[in-house]
Amino acid sequence: MRIATLTGVNGQGAATRTTSATQRVADSSRRAVLMIGALLLAACQDSTSLPTVPTTPMPAVQDVQVSESGASVAWNLIARDLVKKYTMGAAPAIRVYALVSTAQHQAVTTAGENGGNPVRASESAAAAGASAAVLTYLFPSEAPFLEGKVDEQEQTPFPGSEGKSFSAGEQIGRTIAVNVIEDAKGDRFFTPFTGTVPTCPGCWLAVPTPPAFATLGQARTFFLTTGNQFRPPPPPAFGSPAFVADLAEVRRISDTRTPVQDSIAKFWSLQGGTVTPLGYWNEVAAGLIAKYSLNERRAARTLAVMNMAGYDAIVASHEAKYVYWLIRPTQADPNITLPIALPSFPAYPSNHAAISAAAATVLGDVFPAERSKLLSQAEQAAISRIYGGIHYRFDATAGVTLGKKIGRLALDIGPKGTK
Repeated sequence: MRIATLTGVNGQGAATRTTSATQRVADSSRRAVLMIGALLLAACQDSTSLPTVPTTPMPAVQDVQVSESGASVAWNLIARDLVKKYTMGAAPAIRVYALVSTAQHQAVTTAGENGGNPVRASESAAAAGASAAVLTYLFPSEAPFLEGKVDEQEQTPFPGSEGKSFSAGEQIGRTIAVNVIEDAKGDRFFTPFTGTVPTCPGCWLAVPTPPAFATLGQARTFFLTTGNQFRPPPPPAFGSPAFVADLAEVRRISDTRTPVQDSIAKFWSLQGGTVTPLGYWNEVAAGLIAKYSLNERRAARTLAVMNMAGYDAIVASHEAKYVYWLIRPTQADPNITLPIALPSFPAYPSNHAAISAAAATVLGDVFPAERSKLLSQAEQAAISRIYGGIHYRFDATAGVTLGKKIGRLALDIGPKGTK
């Protein structure tokens, strides 16, 4: 079943490690720690502090706002609920959000243009038809629930549907969804990994798990020509002063982690069973759509550009991760403690930073009065991973830079009309 494929992916089918290979990796780890130990001890005495970031996240959208914001927003809420129900990881969830909102945008736009048809199609019905079909592809066992939601919407249409045909709009949405689904089947998102994990003093240690989503960087993208289009420059060399300084910062935070830092790290962790990182930005987008009363077409475009940018951000981030294979902080210094789970892939750059910066860049363009707050939240998402002990500062910086570039590209060449 498709659900098992989506929710059960923790890796890409890498070849099983032999005992001798595992031992070589473990030996490499020990040598790495010894090599930088003395420098790290000195660097930990540095009193450099983190920049000020917001101490609380932006509030999540309330259900009452969703019900008043149109079909695209309402069906994104359904998508978020299904992501939580099936405890999806961040990467598969991003694919869900991108596919749903892509179909919504195309369907709503097609219904709104009408094409000279004497029967005016309902844009909200188009969003419903497209969303239900794509979500059924992603969550087959939810088909009865999803069709029930379509029926509910037909009985209680959203504002703006007066005098428009629900059935015509729904058919447009379902037709659009067929093409989106066919494209998705060839997106290479879940291509199995058949390569070899490198071993070196500064290489990420794939023990005891194989690398997760090691081929994601080769998946088909929406706006990027390839996953490496904006590839970040190499991280600081392992054992270099820049590397040791950033590792020392992670250790220093680990040793003195404050309740606020701990809270921020755990909030942004957004593991399976939550809406996941891009789902948080979907909630923020829904709240802003309600606050600024965007109509169905503008709402659908906003969600589509943001979700597609988030998708491209994780593809680009993973492309770089498996070029550089950088060791995680806890592997370089085992005395670093973790209040959150350690991801099963290399460190550089930060996925959270890239995804959040891409989403905040898009939303900041659509809602300029909110830009400063949105970008501050993206910075908080990036720094949360340092607070959590799983990323270096240069991971966060590179991720934010990458995400902003992708967000700008999405706005430049993506669907228009988001302003």
